[in-house]
Amino acid sequence: MELTVQKGNILYYTLIVVVLGVPVWWNTTNTYRATLPTNEVSQLKLDQTLFSIPVSLCGVVNEKYKLTLTEAVRRLIPATGRVQYDVHFIHKEACEGLYVVEFSKDATQAELISPGRLKLNPSQSDAAQHIYSFLNIELLHKHTHSVDDPSLHLKYQDVRNAMAVATSYNVLVTVVNPDPGTIHMDLDLEEGTRSYLQPFLAKLEGIVKFTFQTQVLRYIPLSMKPLKAGDHFYISENNLPHLINPIESKLGTSTTNDINLIIYLVEPRLCPLKIKLSNGDYAAVSSFLSPQFGSIVLYDTVNKTRLEHSETFSTLLPQLKQLLGLSASSSPSLSDQDLFHIAARQTLVNILQSVDTLNSLISLVDSIPNMVIGDHIKDLVLESVAGISSARAVLAQTRIALTKDKLSKSINSSITARDSAETAFSDPSILALLYFPDDQKFAIYIPLFLPVGLPLVIAYFELIKEWRTKKVAV
Repeated sequence: MELTVQKGNILYYTLIVVVLGVPVWWNTTNTYRATLPTNEVSQLKLDQTLFSIPVSLCGVVNEKYKLTLTEAVRRLIPATGRVQYDVHFIHKEACEGLYVVEFSKDATQAELISPGRLKLNPSQSDAAQHIYSFLNIELLHKHTHSVDDPSLHLKYQDVRNAMAVATSYNVLVTVVNPDPGTIHMDLDLEEGTRSYLQPFLAKLEGIVKFTFQTQVLRYIPLSMKPLKAGDHFYISENNLPHLINPIESKLGTSTTNDINLIIYLVEPRLCPLKIKLSNGDYAAVSSFLSPQFGSIVLYDTVNKTRLEHSETFSTLLPQLKQLLGLSASSSPSLSDQDLFHIAARQTLVNILQSVDTLNSLISLVDSIPNMVIGDHIKDLVLESVAGISSARAVLAQTRIALTKDKLSKSINSSITARDSAETAFSDPSILALLYFPDDQKFAIYIPLFLPVGLPLVIAYFELIKEWRTKKVAV
């Protein structure tokens, strides 16, 4: 009877521990891990081409010409990179898009109708080269491919000139008067910015956010004495960076997103002040660009009582285009192609940052099996992946039509992808368990289970020993 009661107690406690204790312990200590789209994230990293730019060729030409010309153009275009050109012939009535090449027998030579439309004669032997030049592939290659190719920063000066990609910039227009006692001018910065700067920035509305400020600084002399040559003064090109230092310390800017447009009023006694280039020639305009900082105009003040903003902004705005990653054209206007290049550069940077962050998150999750992955983390990752796909899809729609709404949508989608990825990666819920690996969990739970489990194990050993004894006796 005593043995039966002992066996019953052992069975009872075993059932309590196994049927009740173990499930409760398992459910209270189990780490919830939502399933992340690992394959989709990994594919994004492997996908070298993030979006393509359609180039529409239209006109009445034979099939052999279409095939020959298309292959010739594709041989000139780089075959690798984040951005690809999709060169194809389409029906003339649907000849619309970001880049359009129209073939007409009436054309005597290559004629650039607009920044986005080229007219060619099918009989031109160098048609492929004209198309290549028209696409300005070098510009897009340098500014967008350099995003994930650091070697291009060392190779191209205009890539180093451009500001780092940001969702917003602050344009600070500064007039520097080194000697208010001798320089008396009506500056009227409000009128200048309203007439020239605001209309320029308005064209970028929806693509890049801008704010702008104006200020006047006084008593900041040139940090070096200009040299005299005949009837003028000059500063050597290699000494220009030294002019910035005393001005930069007074600007009051505090972020890397500040673009400085500086108008330095040159004292009459040093006018005209020119910039001497390294080859011995003089620059056509006394102005220079400081990489990722801004532009400076050395303004002649002789016999002037008013700051001519048409003169200064005609120099500053083209240099502002360079700071935004565009070509160094003399025109301050912006074409659809300029808007696309800015949007493509912005979108590409955000997409690459998103992809890197998502892959880092996946690697972190895989390396720590007991990390909690909540459903909200999964939702953020899915939102980021969807944002990347949406941004790429919108940019690929340029074959149909290019609008600010589409460019704005592509940038906003890429920003959503980047922000969602960063939010998921830095979420506190996945950081809290980084300090509780499995060995620490065992150290916590073993003292709880040992007092319960050890007597049961000993009891079972006693039962087995008793069973073997009876078996031998029989």
